[in-house]
Amino acid sequence: MPPPAPTLIAVDIGNSRIKLGQFHRPGPMVELPEPVTTLELPLTNQHGQFAIEPFVEWCTTSAPDGAVWRISSVHRGATVRFTAAASEAAQSHGREWKLRPVLLADVSLAVEVDAPEKVGMDRLMGAVAANHLRAPGRAAIVADLGTALKLQVVSDSGAFIGGAILPGLAMSARALDEQTDALPCVDVEHWHTPPQPLGKATVPAIESGLFWGAVGAIRELVNRFAQDLPSRPELFVTGGGSRLVAHVLAQDAGLAVRNVPYLVLSGIVLVDAGN
Repeated sequence: MPPPAPTLIAVDIGNSRIKLGQFHRPGPMVELPEPVTTLELPLTNQHGQFAIEPFVEWCTTSAPDGAVWRISSVHRGATVRFTAAASEAAQSHGREWKLRPVLLADVSLAVEVDAPEKVGMDRLMGAVAANHLRAPGRAAIVADLGTALKLQVVSDSGAFIGGAILPGLAMSARALDEQTDALPCVDVEHWHTPPQPLGKATVPAIESGLFWGAVGAIRELVNRFAQDLPSRPELFVTGGGSRLVAHVLAQDAGLAVRNVPYLVLSGIVLVDAGN
């Protein structure tokens, strides 16, 4: 009997947080690989610093000896710090880990844009996962609610063909606070239900604008993208606050919507399985 495949740790280093997922190495599969355990490490400043203690603690139970780490990143400073922290954690735990970045050359998905090498790796990982999930012959769109709100389009033939980028919910909330005299900074991570559209006070009005503005932007862009696609695309929503946004968008007639919280991490696993 062959030895068991090593544990795979998928790492998504973004502009505001680092997401990690422990995965069992997948064999042939119909659905997307799902993480066994996850960890989110918020970045504490623009240089990419983060709290080391919860990372080391998570590694104790989730990153066994021989684990393979595949790292997708859009933040250079955080990548340097994370790699150093992982090396120190491996040494302190007495374990050997293989750390490998995800590169454009690893992506089997055709990237049909003007400068493929400049596309954020998180956008490509989401597109890889959506391409795996979409129905044959049907295009797919990923709406990723991260630091920025990013939309990626995968064609019906399975190619990444571009998308749109706009400020994310938290970024927009901070901009209102920092660039006005009296508007407060609204916490966008506490919502359990969609805000009321008609705000009766300042904070509810900001919450309405942020949430329903994001929903409206996604809806409008999906409709615009669809005009150039041969059939109505499937929509995969991921990232912070994606459950509420996906729930609202799913009420649109004729739009197939699915909330996939760990879409980017799963895309990393799919890329690793193909290499």
